[in-house]
Amino acid sequence: MTTLANPDGTYTLTQSAVPQRAKGDDGQWQAVDATLVKRADGTVGPRSAVVDLSFSGGGDGAHLIKLGTEQGSVRLGWSGELPEPRLDGAKAVYPEVFAGVDLELTATAEGYREVLVVKSATAAANPALEHIQLTATAADLRLVEGAGGGLRALDQDGNAVFRGPAGQMWDSAGQDLGPSTQLLSAAATDPAPDATVEEGTQPGAGDTSVVMPVHVDDRTVSVKPDLDLLRGEETVYPVYIDPSVGLGRSERTVLSSDGDKFWQFNGDHGVGRCSVSGPYYCGNNYTNRSRTPTPRSQSPSSTVWAGSPSSGCPTVPRL
Repeated sequence: MTTLANPDGTYTLTQSAVPQRAKGDDGQWQAVDATLVKRADGTVGPRSAVVDLSFSGGGDGAHLIKLGTEQGSVRLGWSGELPEPRLDGAKAVYPEVFAGVDLELTATAEGYREVLVVKSATAAANPALEHIQLTATAADLRLVEGAGGGLRALDQDGNAVFRGPAGQMWDSAGQDLGPSTQLLSAAATDPAPDATVEEGTQPGAGDTSVVMPVHVDDRTVSVKPDLDLLRGEETVYPVYIDPSVGLGRSERTVLSSDGDKFWQFNGDHGVGRCSVSGPYYCGNNYTNRSRTPTPRSQSPSSTVWAGSPSSGCPTVPRL
């Protein structure tokens, strides 16, 4: 939140659902920048984020992801070797982790997103995609299954330091339906680098999607993709598999009346009733509601909802 005094005596208040600044190694505040860069230790990570985040620079898959704060850290590993990633802004693309399958990791201000991109029916036939499993270790934190099929990393007092949603997978059936509110940029005056939802990180209008609950056991987290969607006769490729380990320090979710769910909502979907009358394009009428947990000082089970049936689609959520 930033308040600026204007020359005419008025004030301008700018609010964002995501952090805008983070402390650098020198202790000075700087703008959040999720652009990935190579580091001296061989890993890659964002230029500036509010968490300690690094991705593998290739090689041993055991060091795929590290996510930490002063309260503890989580490490996730891939089985086998990883190719050197191709860096594209905030995204690291590991090509052909399986034949015809890319692994994409996207850094955000507070965490990351992970997606497997299955590019064809031939690639989808690989038995390795029937049960996706990552190794998981934590320092000073405990990984547990969360409500709704998600994932939580808890500290010694049971507070969630990192949170992730249930896994989700979707196809590309909606790719020819034209523009969608689900791919619009946030309308904030000074949005953080992760305020735009990149295509491929969440389902768009018309895509077929299903939820995959996460399973946590001793040192592993895993999901089982829906084989009917993965290999269905009407499936449109590529298919995207988000295996429920996209952890972040905070959590915001949009629930849409058409059945879609969007984790880490930044204001770019809008809340309330979406209408073909605009100002945003809508393929059909539906209602979006946003949900965010309250701060720790309030009840852990409390939530804040925004978006009434009578409100307009571009309404900003009460976060």
